[in-house]
Amino acid sequence: MRIATPIVALLVALLLGSAAVAASNDLALAGFPPAGRLDYKITRNGGEVGFQSVEFIRNGDQLTVRTHTKIAVTFLGFTLYHFTYEAEEQWKNGRLVSLTSRSDDDGEPRQVALKLDGDRLRGTYNGRVRDYPATLIPASLWHPATVHQTVLLDPYRGRDRQVAVANKGEETIVIQGRAITAHHYAITDKITRDIWYNSNGQLVEVQFFAKDGSEIQVVLR
Repeated sequence: MRIATPIVALLVALLLGSAAVAASNDLALAGFPPAGRLDYKITRNGGEVGFQSVEFIRNGDQLTVRTHTKIAVTFLGFTLYHFTYEAEEQWKNGRLVSLTSRSDDDGEPRQVALKLDGDRLRGTYNGRVRDYPATLIPASLWHPATVHQTVLLDPYRGRDRQVAVANKGEETIVIQGRAITAHHYAITDKITRDIWYNSNGQLVEVQFFAKDGSEIQVVLR
């Protein structure tokens, strides 16, 4: 059973985010996110299959975002699917200056390396040339302007993805055993996610249905 595509898809939506700060890159990263680390659990049909950790490191006007993900889907002690992912985003003065990622997609390697070059992001995905506008935001969802975009940068394959975002308003959800008020957005088109941010602008939950019909959830620990 191969579930790589739907499982990998959820990982694009796991970083911290804010939905209320202005779309300007220079303003958006002035004070958000704060330095620190958050951890998430990943479940499939209610059963835990993996985790993601996201670390934000600040040094003056520079922001480093490091992501580590590991997933293993097993049945009767056998691993049906595995995935590992390491990524680093470098931001300076609110601009993305580099994005690198390396993943093992059930034995299939993926590697992205992009750097700011003038008004373009240039680099490669598995050796194939990539060239995009420097204003493109990675689909890691932590950036405050993510929910205002119509195109996002896929950090797994270094591709531009068309998206549409609908504001679903505030809802009450349970996180870490307690009810909180969170803002719900629905992303559709080439990336499909339901995402919830808390009042501090942190991503607290992600939901979507995989192609095999299983429900994937990513929840703040």
